[in-house]
Amino acid sequence: MTTPLSTSRHWAELCPRGADFERTPSGPRARPDALRRTVSALAARPDLWSEHVRFDLTERYFTRLHHDELFEVWLICWELGQDTLLHDHGGSVGAFAVAEGSLVEDHGDRRGTQLRTRVHRAGASVAFGVDYLHNLVNIATEPAVTVHAYSRPLRTMNFYCWVPSGPRYLREIPCDSPEPDTGDLELVAARTRAAHL
Repeated sequence: MTTPLSTSRHWAELCPRGADFERTPSGPRARPDALRRTVSALAARPDLWSEHVRFDLTERYFTRLHHDELFEVWLICWELGQDTLLHDHGGSVGAFAVAEGSLVEDHGDRRGTQLRTRVHRAGASVAFGVDYLHNLVNIATEPAVTVHAYSRPLRTMNFYCWVPSGPRYLREIPCDSPEPDTGDLELVAARTRAAHL
């Protein structure tokens, strides 16, 4: 479901514009800091997204707030214990902001040897480039709501597990949302980590 966020009278002040885009071999792409401004501004405006908030104990609820050929914006709702697997964004840059609640993030780089952990509370935001890896989880007792933006829109996500030598690639999954079906990847990741102990 796509909400016509672009028809809001506030959209012009929220979305990336001309100077916020850079040229890349695959075409124009929004700069991560521009996406961060967008998600931060949207997270602070619940009047633009609160009607879409839903919580489901079995899976994260998500809805697309905006989509065009250059970037997309998603709202994601997190119940206690819901998480992603360690992933990149398939060549897209992006940003996310916590609108309500809090999330814990493990983050690193595809070429890195260290995975770091940090907590993001309501009002926090992060911008990231193409080599960024992360896993997000809600370990708080209250639900969380986040706003995410990607440029170019997601087409694939690559999943990894972390072993002592760094990230270990597991699989690429085609997607048109930030929540692809990861199937048996948690089991594959656990087996891969066990094999590297």
